[in-house]
Amino acid sequence: MSITKKTSLWLADQFAADEQQTFTFADAVERTGMSPSATANLLRRMAAHGLIDRVRRGHYALRQLGMLGTTAAAEELALAVGAAFPGQLHRIAYGTALYEHGLITHPPRVIQVATDRRTRMAALSDRPVQVIVESTRDISIGRDPVGSSAISDIERALIESAARPDYVSGSSVLAEALEASGGRAKPEKLRRYAKQLSLHAALRRLGSLADALDVPGLAGQIHPISTPSSDIQLEPRNPDATHWRDAGWRDAHWRVTWDQLPSELANVASS
Repeated sequence: MSITKKTSLWLADQFAADEQQTFTFADAVERTGMSPSATANLLRRMAAHGLIDRVRRGHYALRQLGMLGTTAAAEELALAVGAAFPGQLHRIAYGTALYEHGLITHPPRVIQVATDRRTRMAALSDRPVQVIVESTRDISIGRDPVGSSAISDIERALIESAARPDYVSGSSVLAEALEASGGRAKPEKLRRYAKQLSLHAALRRLGSLADALDVPGLAGQIHPISTPSSDIQLEPRNPDATHWRDAGWRDAHWRVTWDQLPSELANVASS
């Protein structure tokens, strides 16, 4: 076995022995005692052989046996995200969180991560990444730790997605997630998060969907924070979009206008 292969396996074994699934370039330099250029060459070879994954510049994740050659994001998203945001308050969020909770069937290609400060990052483990900046207070609401990372819990993922349906590819995906959450999502938590985050409109969208689609455990159980005083849209439309009166429906209770009938949205969500 070549010296390079011995060093590669030794370094991976050292991190694994310390249960350190992610590491930085500086960690590798310190462990090997090699020069930065020699360490960089070593890490490139390890990545080429599938022993590690470069999740972003200077940040790496170990591959598990049986998963060599896959990306960290494909194997375990939290591992890749945790390696990319070490020491930074963050949360896997929106459509990515919905998928990780098993609420939608089609995985979004873009990894969505909420952080407490701007981070220049276009890709994470070979997948596009969207960073959403939130306040430290807001990031911590509904945040569940997962290894070295964290994820929006089910209720937070639903309420934030209802606030920005465009972040999850529209109301049909939101409807799919809400229906799949029946029996798991707690209506009182949805209301509490909506109040804490000032996402009153998002709660109304979820309430309208739950009632119209008769979602088990949620239909008739979500209550507005205050009495709706004006109409809002289920999904923001283009200025030239067809008015709901011609092609949709208006929920008089929640004062939410839909671009299509509930039965039509239900068919799309279940397809």
